[in-house]
Amino acid sequence: MLVGKPRPTPAMPMCSTGSVIHGGLTELERYQLDVQGFVVRRAALSQGEVRRLHLEIDALGLPPAAGSIQSQRFTGLLEAGGLLRDLMDDDAVVDVVRELCGPHVRLDHAYGIVMAPGTSGLGLHGGAMPFDPAQYYVVDRSGIHTGLMVVQWAVSDHPVGGGGFCCVPGSHKAAFEMPDEIDLDHEMVHEVPLAPGDLVVFVEALTHGTLPWTAPHERRSVLYKYSPGPSSWSNRPPCRPAVLAELTDRQRRLCAPPSVAEHPVV
Repeated sequence: MLVGKPRPTPAMPMCSTGSVIHGGLTELERYQLDVQGFVVRRAALSQGEVRRLHLEIDALGLPPAAGSIQSQRFTGLLEAGGLLRDLMDDDAVVDVVRELCGPHVRLDHAYGIVMAPGTSGLGLHGGAMPFDPAQYYVVDRSGIHTGLMVVQWAVSDHPVGGGGFCCVPGSHKAAFEMPDEIDLDHEMVHEVPLAPGDLVVFVEALTHGTLPWTAPHERRSVLYKYSPGPSSWSNRPPCRPAVLAELTDRQRRLCAPPSVAEHPVV
């Protein structure tokens, strides 16, 4: 496989003024999400907040990242507190997750990724076929509905050709299973460059993966995954019970166990 090969990248949305987009999806973002399965919001975090995240990750004392995905992932974001916790319902995304997962949306699970230069990531996974009730993507007259969606925040720079998040745009609506010959090096796979403080929203039904990390610095990202209220992908709660008392009211509702009971996130 040719590592770090430049790939064409779909246009990334910004509002017309170039300022940070908060609130629900704009008309342009909704169209892009439906067409390509992901959308990027630029500069969702200030550079001061990015520095805070680096300090909070440093404070976790993580072991050095190696080649395996297990060595690159870390959990305990809500337990850590600070910005690692508060990103779960940040103003840049809370209305988006409500729109895509419904008013009773819940945080299903969260984790971070640290990749050292020269380490490999995760192969392509997800996809609309075969149908998965925990990761579906459906559109009807009432809007977009998804069984699992992801907000990934870039803590470090993800430059063009550096690796990291990639996907097959539009695959969240595929009617056929992905052929075996499509791998991370296939021309259909698009790298999604991100600057520190950017975020990418994507639906889990999108075929996606992690390209080998070829940039000279460490890759750092944090991911928060959300489900509709009655649904759960993970078999574990998003945080330990003792942590619930430290959360805000809205955060506690986001961490509710899956059920049809009403726990609207407002």
